[in-house]
Amino acid sequence: MKYSKINISEAINIANLKIDAFDTELLLSFVKKVNRSYLYTHQNELLTTDEKTYFFELVQERELKKPLAYLIGKKGFWKNNFYVNPSVLVPRPESEIIVEKILEYDLEGKDLLELGIGSGIISISLGLENKNLSVIGTDSSIDALMVANTNSKKLKAKNVIFLKHDWNNKWLFPKMDFIVSNPPYVDKEKLIGDEDGIWFEPEKALFAEDEGMTDLKTIIFKSINFLKDNGRLFLEHAPDQAKKVIGEAKKVGFKKIEQINDYNGLTRVSILG
Repeated sequence: MKYSKINISEAINIANLKIDAFDTELLLSFVKKVNRSYLYTHQNELLTTDEKTYFFELVQERELKKPLAYLIGKKGFWKNNFYVNPSVLVPRPESEIIVEKILEYDLEGKDLLELGIGSGIISISLGLENKNLSVIGTDSSIDALMVANTNSKKLKAKNVIFLKHDWNNKWLFPKMDFIVSNPPYVDKEKLIGDEDGIWFEPEKALFAEDEGMTDLKTIIFKSINFLKDNGRLFLEHAPDQAKKVIGEAKKVGFKKIEQINDYNGLTRVSILG
């Protein structure tokens, strides 16, 4: 880095020419291990050589669209910050809709299975909301399971366990009150190539064949046999898949179908029973 001695204000101004100002502040406060407010009250404080080097390395990565969550190693979801790394998807606010809707049900003494936990955000958030809900979370990725276990231990989610399982293989679960999944549903053919950050995320957790429907179809087809009476399957999907999800649900025998819009008014979650 060509800048020899620079203070906080100068570092921010330089970075703001390359990345979003909010991202700049988050990265610099992360590097310095301080709150963002500290940056405003200590604008003339010089960065150490290590701080300067690390900060501008992160700025360069962010300029290349690497997700901010991967750079600082965490992302807020529901009521907590979760550890994330490039082996799991970056948590998205749309997924909070699933948590919100499940919490409308009586969870006392109930059983919930999540398929494809990633960093564990949904399972852990629900487990923390109701300590008498028994949660089993599964994923086919060992790396994802390690991330989820780290979060579970950090947040003390004692009623949540994680297992390695691929939903394409045989299911050996008992019947559940709730099954939840945010599976891969992105149709790779529809992407234009400049989506912010998506190309840094694990492809296996994002993309699905058959216009993004392959994993959704598998989960719908198998889940109906693993739900208790009055059980519910919660699925996150793309808005343009909503009608297809209804079609697949009716095909296998689901009778109750509810669909929920996201914060932009787009159908994002299906509840099948």
